[in-house]
Formats: sequence, C-alpha cells, structure tokens
Amino acid sequence: MVLVIIQHAYLSVNFQSIPSLLDFFIWKITGIAAVAFVAISGMMYSYFLYTRPDWQTAYRRYTGRAAFLLLAAHPVINVVSYYFNAADKQYPSGYVEFLDLIVLNFPITDTIAFCLLASPVLVVITGHMRRAAVISAMLLLAVFIRASMFPVDLHWAIFKELTFGGLGEPKVFWFPLIPWLAIFLSGSFAGYALACHKKGTMEVSAMVNMINKGGLFLAVCGAVLVLGYKLLKMTKGSTWNHNIFLAIYPGQTTTLLPVYLAALALLFAVFLKEMDISGRYNRLFWLLSVFGRTSLFTFVL
Repeated sequence: MVLVIIQHAYLSVNFQSIPSLLDFFIWKITGIAAVAFVAISGMMYSYFLYTRPDWQTAYRRYTGRAAFLLLAAHPVINVVSYYFNAADKQYPSGYVEFLDLIVLNFPITDTIAFCLLASPVLVVITGHMRRAAVISAMLLLAVFIRASMFPVDLHWAIFKELTFGGLGEPKVFWFPLIPWLAIFLSGSFAGYALACHKKGTMEVSAMVNMINKGGLFLAVCGAVLVLGYKLLKMTKGSTWNHNIFLAIYPGQTTTLLPVYLAALALLFAVFLKEMDISGRYNRLFWLLSVFGRTSLFTFVL
C-alpha cells in the first residue's frame, strides 16, 4: 500500500520537470505496487481457503466480499477520484461524463473481485506444478493475443481489452482479467506455505528457504526475459512486426513481471525471518501492517 500511495501521488507531479530517465525508473519501480496488491490478495485468499476445514464455506464468504468490491467500492473509488480522472477531459453531456467516470471506470479492485470468484478451483484442486503451468499459459496467451489479434468490431475489441489487454494505452480496462488472474494465482504458493506453517507441517526456516528459492528463480527468469527483449529489439527491431515488441515490452504483466514477483518474494522472506528471530513485529513492521489491515480503505483514500 505504501507503493500504491507513492505511485498515485507521482501521477500528480509535473512530468515535464522530471528527467526522462528518472521518470522511467520511478515509474517502473512503483509499478510493483499493483502487482503486489493483487499477488498479496491472492496469497491471503488462498491462505484462508487452505486453512478452512471446508474451502467452499470460505468461498461463499468471499463471494460477498467480491460483491462488495463491485457494488460498493467501485462507485466510491470513482467518486473519490472523480476530479483527478476528469482533469483535461471534455464530454458532450453530463450523462456521458457520469457514465465514463463513475460507471465505466474500472479500478483494480474490480479485477480482484473477479479473481475472488474465479480462482478457488485453480487454487484448491490443481497441484502446484499444474497451477504454475496454467499461470504461464495465461500470461503467454495474453501476449500472443495482444500481438496478433486486432478485432475490427468495437464490441470484440473491448472484449479483448477486458480479457487479455491491448497494445498501447488502454481505452477502458487497465487491468485485463486473464493476466491479472495469473498474478493473483501466483500469490497462492506463498499462501500455501503460510497455511502449512499454520497447521504445523512446515517450520518458518523451511518456509523462508522455499520462498527464497522461488524468488531467486523468478529473478533469473526476469533477467533472462528482459535481456532477451533487449537483444531481440536490437537484432530484429527493424524486421519483426512492431506489435510483437509492444506486446512483450517490459511491464507489469509481461517480461518485467518475474522481477516484480521476485522482489516481493525475497522481501517477504526477509520479513518472515526477521519476525521469527525477534518473535514479534518491530515498530516499522507494525506501522506497515496497519496499511495492510486497512488496505481497501487506504486504497480508496
């Protein structure tokens, strides 16, 4: 949530007064905020599914939470951010303005609501390797469809942007469902480790070791993907279709995603180890946990 606050505050600055290289690094670093928000939501959701005697009971409870996000949080977030979103925009009528900014503006919480409804089968029923394969397939399919399919019909174009995303700046949906569901599911591995510790089947040291190994693996994958993108851009940039490079450009759901997830995993392992050694939160961790416990309220503000 700290990164969410920083990134949203950064949107209000005068970008012309910031050197382009500094702007690039700040934007890419704070880009981890949305990834962390969704992945940690997936971690906590899967933790509750794994630790309840009947996961279907937990699912019914979170169905209500999903409805709350869609029916209550959606309009409240859009009303709170109304003047920010309306800046420098012109509308033919007040009705069109209301429709665009209040009804058809979809914050990240809407995508999380979809993930709460769609993910339990993949979390509870599928094994770790199969789930990892499904996550990889979702991300690769999203890249392929963004790069190769360009519907002429407006309805199909909007559906593509809703499900897999598009190229360039989104017209309606900033958080397409399929790649962000994959990010949500990526948190389920840490959620499973926490559930095992809760049940007494995994020590903290083993959990930290497992998360560190996963983080290092993701870091290597991210480095290879980003380097591969740069090499392809230099060697094939003039011959390959430009849409391919737009689709795989390092971002939150593409080649930079493993780096973001690696940073989250390694940071989480550090926090777990520190709390295990000291036996409690230190003051900094406690202050940060306040943001976590009130994440929806903090996000709205």
